[in-house]
Amino acid sequence: MSNATLVRKLLKRLFQVLTTLATSSARRLLILVSCFRHFVAKVHVSISHNTGSKFSTELDSCCTILTETSSTRCSQSTLPLPLHTTPSSTTNPVTSTPPGAIPVPGAPQHANPPQTPSPPVVGNAISPTGLPIALHFVPSAVDLKSRYENRPSADKFHPSGIPAFMTSFPNRSCPWLNGNWQQCTHPEGALYLYNDRKRTFTEAHIDEYSFRLMDRCAEELYDLARTKPNFDANAIELVVQVVPNQADSCQYYFVDHATRTLFWLHDHDGAAENILDGIHGVCDPSHIRYALESQYWMHCERYPKHKLDQVKLLKELRAVIVHASAEIITSDTSLSPFGADELSRILDLINHLQEIAQETEFSHPICVIARFMHYFCKAKYYNFCGLPWARLDADRSVYKEITSFHPLTSSLSLALDAILFWAPQTHLKDLRRVWVDKCLNTPRWKDYNAKLMTEWTGITIYSTVMLAVDVSFLAVPNVNISTSQSIGIIATYLSIILITGSLVVSVLLVRQNQRYGCESADKAGDFLYSMTNTVFGDKGLATINSLPYAMLMWGMVYFSIALLYNAFKSTTTVMLVSVVSGCAMVNMFILWFIWAARELDIFKRLAELILSARSRVIARFAVP
Repeated sequence: MSNATLVRKLLKRLFQVLTTLATSSARRLLILVSCFRHFVAKVHVSISHNTGSKFSTELDSCCTILTETSSTRCSQSTLPLPLHTTPSSTTNPVTSTPPGAIPVPGAPQHANPPQTPSPPVVGNAISPTGLPIALHFVPSAVDLKSRYENRPSADKFHPSGIPAFMTSFPNRSCPWLNGNWQQCTHPEGALYLYNDRKRTFTEAHIDEYSFRLMDRCAEELYDLARTKPNFDANAIELVVQVVPNQADSCQYYFVDHATRTLFWLHDHDGAAENILDGIHGVCDPSHIRYALESQYWMHCERYPKHKLDQVKLLKELRAVIVHASAEIITSDTSLSPFGADELSRILDLINHLQEIAQETEFSHPICVIARFMHYFCKAKYYNFCGLPWARLDADRSVYKEITSFHPLTSSLSLALDAILFWAPQTHLKDLRRVWVDKCLNTPRWKDYNAKLMTEWTGITIYSTVMLAVDVSFLAVPNVNISTSQSIGIIATYLSIILITGSLVVSVLLVRQNQRYGCESADKAGDFLYSMTNTVFGDKGLATINSLPYAMLMWGMVYFSIALLYNAFKSTTTVMLVSVVSGCAMVNMFILWFIWAARELDIFKRLAELILSARSRVIARFAVP
């Protein structure tokens, strides 16, 4: 036991030594790279100003010699980046104290230490503070990826423990904060930064260089905004994010609480995709306002440190929900983004929020209000609210329908529908009630998925029964399996193959529906867009959804052929009369049902095909 303990201690000590050596080597390499980049920048500046060999003297005075025992670095005033005062290489890097922090003795440090600052891209002039002189500002929307994706990881090897008499619990994850910047925690748990004097927000998972770059970008953006007319900094907020992998660019947007919109100081070239969501025909300013207002509510939810009138907002949200509830109860074509049950639960939440609406120190009510307001504003934008061509029914398109009728493609489509027993047409109608103008109606999407699940689950049961019937039919004594060329045997085998295919496709579709059908509206919309954005469009998805039903029907048809073949082989007159009369009666009832239910629109489509061909012949040959 003592030998094992000794081995563990030796391995632990060896790991600490290797970690120290690796950290020291990394620091030396970083210093060398920084000095080299500074050297290249000085060369570029000296060449442009014809200063001869001045840069070599400055570089010699800047950089020092790296010895085997120390990693003395360049002076902080001459390096392209200001480096923190770090412990010597003999100190254990795991337990080193972050610069600028005053830790409680023995208290655990932050789980994710600040990253090593990355120098700016070579080629842009560098100021004495280490930041690039020329900055690039990129207008952006409320970006959720910067918070929920590419997040840093915690250091699970950092020692943990609670020291004695630990009564203060400061957050030391951002030790480089200065000025009026403060750390704020979102109700979800995310950490973000806010400057009350500059009224500026940003994310907290950045390093010191990115923080200093962001802070300078905020100052220059406000200086640029003050040159614009009618700019009131007291009613404006700014959000700045450093562009990843670019040391001289930042993304930004301004927020105007008075108009509940976002605005920028530069032309937003990417607004058609990240703000207008690729919707065609968006040209009216009143329509664009709903898209910007939905972005505004996303901002309020993401950074809930706002002094908003919560009581007034709750009254407004209550009025919107009550109207949506009345509409969805009395109309089948409601435009509400929520169903009746969801609206009822939202109304209950609002009643509970009224009890804490007067409390301004809680940010939770703002998040709840902003999230629901975002969905309702987004629905107004998608439905072209306030315009003469606004969508008033959930299944109506706001665009003029383009009907392209080609004889060849229409004939092939008609033949495919007939082969699949016109099941794709039914699924296509249901799909177009859900997916209108590339926009998803969430309540109808949920009902549509429930309907598909019920249909496919029932088909799996029918397929299992029919599979057992086919196999049992082959065991009938009158059916001679040894005669493989018999029509009855071949039809039975085809029936088994089709029934098995229907069963397999049903199981696959049910599994896919369980994965994507119950997702959020955004993910469901992405799924439908990827499925319908093909050569076949929404007809392709409707055809896939109708395959289990069509193959089950063809399996029944082939089983009927096998059964009738074995019945007609009999020479008994009574048997033939009975079978023929029964088949005639069943076929009559089936055709009667099809005609009464208007399930068969072949005559209408044939008439359209004939009339279109006739008009083309007249137009081409000038036939009177």
